[in-house]
Amino acid sequence: MGRVTERRRVLRIRDGAPSARTDTLVAEEPLEIRLSGKPLAVTMRTPGDDFALAAGFLVSEGVVGRAEEVANIVYCAGA
Repeated sequence: MGRVTERRRVLRIRDGAPSARTDTLVAEEPLEIRLSGKPLAVTMRTPGDDFALAAGFLVSEGVVGRAEEVANIVYCAGA
C-alpha cells in the first residue's frame, strides 16, 4: 500500500500576500481492477482497503450481485 498522505509545498495567498509553506495533503493513486486477469476499470482512490473497494466496485457496477460472490482478490505481480 502507498502512503495515505504526502508532504508538498503549497502557495498560500492571504489578503493578496503570497507565502509558501509545506503542507500535508491526502494522497491519491490509481487502482486498476481486473476480472480474470483482464482490465475492467481504473479508479482513483486514497490508498488503503483496496480489496474492499474492488469488491464494492464489482457490486455497485452489477458485475456480481453480492461481495460474497467474489472468490478471490489479490494484488497483481509488481504491485
